[in-house]
Amino acid sequence: MGFKIRRVEYFYATVRDQPGEAYKLLSLLGRLGINLLAFTAVPFGPMNTQLTIFPEDSGRLRSEAQKSGLKLEEPQPASWFWGMTS
Repeated sequence: MGFKIRRVEYFYATVRDQPGEAYKLLSLLGRLGINLLAFTAVPFGPMNTQLTIFPEDSGRLRSEAQKSGLKLEEPQPASWFWGMTS
C-alpha cells in the first residue's frame, strides 16, 4: 500500500460553545458548496469552541467566506496524507 501526500491549508473559526453553533457553521459551508477534507472542534476558552477547517479548495473557501461575512483566521499550511490500495 502506498501513500498519497497533498499540501493543503486549514483555517480556524471560533463559535460560541452552545449546542448547534458548530452545526450552523458547517451547514453554512455546505450551502456555500464548500467541500471539507476534515474538521476538528476543540473547546477554546470558557465559552467558545474553535473549529479547524480543512477545505478541499481553500481559494473557494476564502472567496465564499468573504462574500457571506464569515470570519476565519488566516490560513495555515499543512500536509494531507491518505493510504492508497494497490
